[in-house]
Amino acid sequence: MRRPRGVLSVWCMETVIETHALTKKFGERVAVNGVDLTVAAGVAFGFLGPNGAGKTTAMRAVFGLVELDAGQVLWNGRPIEAAERMRVGYMPEERGLYPKMRVGEQLAYLATLHGMDDASAREAAARWAERLGVHERFP
Repeated sequence: MRRPRGVLSVWCMETVIETHALTKKFGERVAVNGVDLTVAAGVAFGFLGPNGAGKTTAMRAVFGLVELDAGQVLWNGRPIEAAERMRVGYMPEERGLYPKMRVGEQLAYLATLHGMDDASAREAAARWAERLGVHERFP
């Protein structure tokens, strides 16, 4: 059986992540256009393609970092929730650090993305800087 063009599937394995018709536009620009994919348990999965192909936007949709215009992300056959998103690793080409942001601010910001409130995130970042012996370089 031949797969339809643009559909990625892993056959004969337990499906963990599925996307159906992911679509995201930024104004008139279509960044992701109807992406369907299936990723099986235990599989390392990656996107290849030229800049501007929608790889990063599709991954951000899986992690709930961008709101889709259409489509659905499933985890084990159900709509993905925050707890499931926390179990999936993602390594973009650019590691997501902000060169103009101080290290402590970045640590606190990343902690808030994982659900900590701002004050707790700043306290945790300072505590880890102390524990790791880099507090003198920490703002």
